[in-house]
Amino acid sequence: MKIALNWIARYLDSVPSAAAAQEALVNAGLVVENVQQSHGTEVLDVEVTSNRTDCFSHIGLAREFSALFHSRFTMPEVKLVESGEPAAHQIQVEIQVPELCSYYSARIIRNVKVGPSPQWLREALESIGLRSVNNVVDVTNFVLMETGQPLHAFDAERIHQHRLIVTTAADGQTLTVLDGRNYKLNASMMVIDDLAGPLAIAGVMGGQPSAVTDSTQNVVLESARFNPLSIRATARALTLFSDSSFRFERGLDPAMAEYASRRAAALIQEVAGGTVAPGLVCAGFVHTKPMTVTLRPQRVFEILGIPIPQEEALDILRRLKLAAELKDGRIVCTVPSFRSDITREIDLIEELARLWGYGKIPVRSVITHRIPPADYRTQALGVICQTLSACGFCEAITHSFVAPTEARQFLPSDAAPLQVSELVRKVENALRPSIWTGLLRARALNQNNGNANVRLFEYCSVFWQELSAGSPPREQRRLALIADSVDQVLAALRELLGKLNPAARLTVRPQDGPGLTSGVGGRCFINLNQTRTDIGGVGLIAPQVLKFYDLRQPAAVVELELEKLIAIFDPVRRARPLPRFPAVRRDLSVVVANTVRWADVYSSIHAGDLKFLESVEFVGTFRNAQIGTGKKSLTFTLVFRDGQSTLRSEQVDQQVNNALEILAAHYQAALRA
Repeated sequence: MKIALNWIARYLDSVPSAAAAQEALVNAGLVVENVQQSHGTEVLDVEVTSNRTDCFSHIGLAREFSALFHSRFTMPEVKLVESGEPAAHQIQVEIQVPELCSYYSARIIRNVKVGPSPQWLREALESIGLRSVNNVVDVTNFVLMETGQPLHAFDAERIHQHRLIVTTAADGQTLTVLDGRNYKLNASMMVIDDLAGPLAIAGVMGGQPSAVTDSTQNVVLESARFNPLSIRATARALTLFSDSSFRFERGLDPAMAEYASRRAAALIQEVAGGTVAPGLVCAGFVHTKPMTVTLRPQRVFEILGIPIPQEEALDILRRLKLAAELKDGRIVCTVPSFRSDITREIDLIEELARLWGYGKIPVRSVITHRIPPADYRTQALGVICQTLSACGFCEAITHSFVAPTEARQFLPSDAAPLQVSELVRKVENALRPSIWTGLLRARALNQNNGNANVRLFEYCSVFWQELSAGSPPREQRRLALIADSVDQVLAALRELLGKLNPAARLTVRPQDGPGLTSGVGGRCFINLNQTRTDIGGVGLIAPQVLKFYDLRQPAAVVELELEKLIAIFDPVRRARPLPRFPAVRRDLSVVVANTVRWADVYSSIHAGDLKFLESVEFVGTFRNAQIGTGKKSLTFTLVFRDGQSTLRSEQVDQQVNNALEILAAHYQAALRA
């Protein structure tokens, strides 16, 4: 927001120097980016936070200077002379979308003489970087920068049937706006219409068909209140931004709409002549009832740590136009409509701190702060990151949005991507349904920069929408890994489970998944405390997906439900003595049908409660013609150990025979010759 100090002088009885103004604003929480000379005055470029909408105008900043420098502030007096036929007989206004427009007004000014603006008006606008157009348009821009209320002037003779209707555009309608560009509109965008077509994009920019030109004689002056979210969505969808949309997006002082209309009409009458028709034609209403906020003096001390004398506090709040009064030991403030950011006691305390001076708040040389121990979840995430980093994986942080076509590659047929409105985001407007999208992009970027075979991991949220009727959008926290081979990701996952809980065991059940090569994917299960928990999928990325990302090397991935991993975390590290007696290992190869899964074989062996059995380790699968059609050989290792003595061969042989009998009974398994 650029403010000219000689413009500010219109409203104050004394104006500070540029250096004093800059220092005071910075100390009060408004950053001044630079100070420049323009048209004989100092111009301050003030960075105003979006909550301080009252400071998006010269009047607003003049109020701020009034409070900071104890200067008397005076609103400009409006001397409006009305005569002739009432405005209500000459123009009609209608709001068809009250949820998007709460108030719309129009004034009629007849027999104006459009031409160059007087010097004072041109210099005022040019000092803050605005171009002079003509006297009527310049007045609307001047009042916008003065009050913060956007206005628009129409050529009255170009309004069909003398009706202005606030409505939404029809899909595909077009409008050429004041900057000369043509825009295609849709049904979500608010427009000002006259039954013959749109005249303006409401709150954003007026259209050329009804613009004020040198031939204009009669003017309709608009002042309105539009929904901030609607204006923001339209401006972003069209990539069309203006001083008006900037202010509408952030919210306006509701009381300023009528004042700005009178102020502009009086100035147009002053610089362009003409007759202002009696009355203001309105639709909707403006809510300007002030809010009351109470402040406890003791609470000021509790928050700031310093006592601000009660009389000083009252003076500061009154200088801020908050009408502070002392009642029953508390300060009661009546908040005016232009301070929409003040709604709570803490807001008043912040105002006191700003005006009292942040520099007066002492800072201790030593600050004591108790550091609590990391909670259960934080510890678990720390173990996950440390373990995967030790396994050679680098943590990645990737973007949440992807293109819908990219998202569908990793979704089952009964789910769809969760998308945001195209008005908010035109491209890549789907939230990722899988972390694999970001990791594959990152792997491709590394590949293109000569860093092949990179291993990455990331944990974050994924989103999707189930297609069943009434299903709400879904969100889930997941952990994903990407590497060169399935063996690499599974080895890292087994190491991770061992760190989270040494008693946890990983098993993989073959199952295809979206985006994965058929016959290579599977589901991962955690076996712990005699329960089996499905935690996610693993597999090799399908060739067509590799082509989509332009990846030249195979990529193996795993994606797991993060909360289920955290749930098994055992923060207490348990130790046991090293075994005193050696283990006995027996390698077995059994022939079974192709349909038999290793996960079932593993479970059956453990369920057999074999004596001295310590673990079962999968070695591999083998097929050839000698084994037979429709059959395969499963090779695995049985590890036996007795904690009390060294096992004898006959003891182990008996348990191996028991295992073979179990497999023969369940799967018709035969020991391979």
